[in-house]
Amino acid sequence: MTCSTDPVARELSGAELESVSGGMKWERGVKNPDVVDARGGQIKTWFGTFTLDANGKISSFTPRT
Repeated sequence: MTCSTDPVARELSGAELESVSGGMKWERGVKNPDVVDARGGQIKTWFGTFTLDANGKISSFTPRT
């Protein structure tokens, strides 16, 4: 891998993505319940938090503790 100060954007190869630590990895078909879909949103109420998916439907509920 080479380093450059040239500000040209380019797509990283799979090998380069694997070598990056602390980044985000995505695999088709893998669902992690601890990850919130950023395309949706959240509604917080006095009794808990509703998480919405990209279509606006409730995808999870976390009761207030």
